[in-house]
Amino acid sequence: MKFVNCLFIAAITFTSSMLEAQSVAVADLQQDMDNLSREVGRLRLEVEQLRRENSELLKRLQGLQGSSVDSESVRAQISGVRNAVNSQNEALKREIIASVKKDMEAMVEQTNAAIANIVRAVEARPQADLPTTFSEDYPKTGIPYVVKSGDTLGKLARQYNSRVKWIQDANKIADPSRGLHVGDKIFIPQQ
Repeated sequence: MKFVNCLFIAAITFTSSMLEAQSVAVADLQQDMDNLSREVGRLRLEVEQLRRENSELLKRLQGLQGSSVDSESVRAQISGVRNAVNSQNEALKREIIASVKKDMEAMVEQTNAAIANIVRAVEARPQADLPTTFSEDYPKTGIPYVVKSGDTLGKLARQYNSRVKWIQDANKIADPSRGLHVGDKIFIPQQ
């Protein structure tokens, strides 16, 4: 019995450290997403500034076209301004796309690395032999209970003067670390 208790405590300790590693990986992902959001916001501001500049240039261009001066030099200037605006727009689009692509690729690499870390942590978890048979040796009196967030077999056993093994046997829960789900209706045996 002491050996089983030691195994159970070791499994709980290991599971706790795995959850902590997973929490760190998720926090890293959230920070990366925040950084990416800030970068996209900065790029949006740059695009908006360029749109304003283009709008100004187009207004100037329309002003020149509407003037009574109809010379060949004015037409050449207008054409030059149009070409400059168009080439500036294309260059900016390419720069923004390249920057976003680079940021997205970095984010994908970080996400894949974090997922790989989580998978390794889950795979490294020792697999305990779980009982496949359940005893009928538990009190038949007790209370029905609906599982809430944060409930564990140990917590429920202490709270309702029961035992983890009784609750497991009464509800045929093989793995005490994964056997409870919010909303499940279980029976808690009591003496």
